[in-house]
Amino acid sequence: MTFSKPSSKNATLLSECSESLYFYKVDMSKVRWMGALLMGAGAVWATGAQAGVVFTFSKAFGAPSVSVGSSTSLSFTINRLGPPANNITFTDNLPAGLVVSTPNGLVGDCGPGSVVTAVPGSSAVALAGGVLAGGANCVFSVQVTATAPGVKNNVTTGLNSSSGSAPAANATLNVLAASATSVPTLSEWGLMALLLAMAASAFNAVRRKRI
Repeated sequence: MTFSKPSSKNATLLSECSESLYFYKVDMSKVRWMGALLMGAGAVWATGAQAGVVFTFSKAFGAPSVSVGSSTSLSFTINRLGPPANNITFTDNLPAGLVVSTPNGLVGDCGPGSVVTAVPGSSAVALAGGVLAGGANCVFSVQVTATAPGVKNNVTTGLNSSSGSAPAANATLNVLAASATSVPTLSEWGLMALLLAMAASAFNAVRRKRI
């Protein structure tokens, strides 16, 4: 049997088919790699959701430092990263030297029916019954007053809910000692002028008596 050499046209066609098959294999390998990557990401997300890591929870003071007797805001921010959640709760026990202001200056809440407790003069702020839709967030704040100097590191309890939790939130406030009230003093010339004025006043008083 005799085989004839492929014509140049047929050779070109065979070459193009080979190249197409090569790129098809490369493209399919990319598809398989991307599919594996997406499946891995989905598994990580599912593991996180099952573990309840579906919140971010933070807090912040309105100023980095205040003086004793002064007040500043204390705000709380909760972000829901997973599906809807209710019965969101936490407690913030203020450190020694900080109390809830009078009035407490409460602004905001954490969903319908939520209750923020911040009794004026007390040392605690608490949230109960918080409700958030999937992907939603809430922000609320109260006013706190400094009663003693020092660095106040304020750490909450962990945040809990009907579906997942979050670690404790913390913030730091530097409370400065109240500055002493300065007593005005006179310069030497001022003191001399005061003495001369007092002497002139006394001289005039004696003169009037003699007259």
